Amino acid sequence: DRRARHSILSATGFIRLDTALSFRLHAVEQAATTGGGSAGAGGSAAVCCKRVHWLALQQEEAAVGVERVDASQMTPQSFFERYVSQRKPVVLTGVSEGLHEKWTDDYLHRTAGDACVRVEVRPSATSEFGAHSKHTTMRLDQFMDRLIAGEELLYLTTEATRFDAQGRLAVVSSPLTQLLADITLRPSLMGKLVPSAVNTWFGRSAHGSSSGLHHDWHDNLYSLLRGRKRFELYAPCESEKLYPHGCLVRIHPNGRICYEGSPSRADGADSRDTARVAALDVEVADQELAAAEAAVAAGEKGAKKRRRAAETALDKAMDASLGSDAIAPSGGDEDGDVSDEEAEGEDDGDDGSFCGKDDFEDSDDEASASADGLEDEGMDDSVVPPHFSRVDKTRLADFPLYADAVGTHADVQAGEMLYLPAGWWHEVTSWSEGSEGGLKSGTHLALNWWFAPPDTSSFDAPYSSDLWERDYAHWVRGVLPKLNGLT
Repeated sequence: DRRARHSILSATGFIRLDTALSFRLHAVEQAATTGGGSAGAGGSAAVCCKRVHWLALQQEEAAVGVERVDASQMTPQSFFERYVSQRKPVVLTGVSEGLHEKWTDDYLHRTAGDACVRVEVRPSATSEFGAHSKHTTMRLDQFMDRLIAGEELLYLTTEATRFDAQGRLAVVSSPLTQLLADITLRPSLMGKLVPSAVNTWFGRSAHGSSSGLHHDWHDNLYSLLRGRKRFELYAPCESEKLYPHGCLVRIHPNGRICYEGSPSRADGADSRDTARVAALDVEVADQELAAAEAAVAAGEKGAKKRRRAAETALDKAMDASLGSDAIAPSGGDEDGDVSDEEAEGEDDGDDGSFCGKDDFEDSDDEASASADGLEDEGMDDSVVPPHFSRVDKTRLADFPLYADAVGTHADVQAGEMLYLPAGWWHEVTSWSEGSEGGLKSGTHLALNWWFAPPDTSSFDAPYSSDLWERDYAHWVRGVLPKLNGLT
């Protein structure tokens, strides 16, 4: 019965997935061998069923770059139909978000200067940030002071490395937790796409710093607040020619790329996500039943009807949670591995503390709880993520397929946005504001939103499952209020 099943869930500490919740992993699609051999680290890769469509987009825009449109002329539906559903990058001009004017150095110092931040460190001004960077931690005001003094070896990225109290990679990390009042969590232009994270990117480079060539797991809305950036772009179907560190297994029709050992649905969900959200559904349904029973005891009007509805909802949630395969309801799997969206690395050899707290330091191989309710998985800076390219442009003879890769580019100025669908490879070169002509001044600063990639072409229902919408509702209910309390 319900109580017995509920006690099983509570006592065991894990959820068993119902087959109705389990994602359906299609058979691996084998690609025809391209001249020069396989580009993947471990053999043949996946066929992209939108290859012709994506190649046409790139060839059309190869010389002039991606399309530029006035954001004020777009509605959420027209934007979805012209770009999101077509998996087509676009630069949005005339953006009236206003943060590029509001987020001055003085404002950031006053509002979030005491925030503890995780910073990438590159060994020299000619090195790339990204896959091979080390990391350290410091206060935001200390980081900014070093940038203002001319430091170009540091780069602030808030890409999540820690899990929140509900087991997902953090949606918002410091210093954005202190700046939440300024941020629209669900930009209206993106319609019904569900956000998975909001990040900031902050650095300094007079002559251009590179992110390294990689792809993201989510749809990206990238807002440039200071400086200028060039995105070198390749469609997902060019993945083999870009020699990813991981072994390609599948490219979904929407561009979501899967590697060996990291299967997922087209919308990005894997078995851990479905288990975690199912557990949260049970928790919420159980709370509602408790509230309904209290209402019955108090003699409230309509309480019995409310209780019956709550019992039905709890039965449904528990049935969905109890299934065949045991999955740990946390950010990691049974072996402690984290998702393919993990960011790499701890700090670069300092005292291991996060502004006085060991937030990034594991103890006895267990994640350490932090002051903001997050848990860190203790990544290794030496491990290169699968979604970074192995191509070294100083040794192109070692990567013969790269010469045949069809690419394009997007130039983004302060006050503009770039929409980039999941799976599009990009190398970002950043220049500070005022750095034109080699002048050494200013910084570059961006804010971006990641969204779960849609797996349908419907504006009103961009996902074939309501999983991510339910998950976001759980985050708004259980995590966001605590973040607001930190501001």
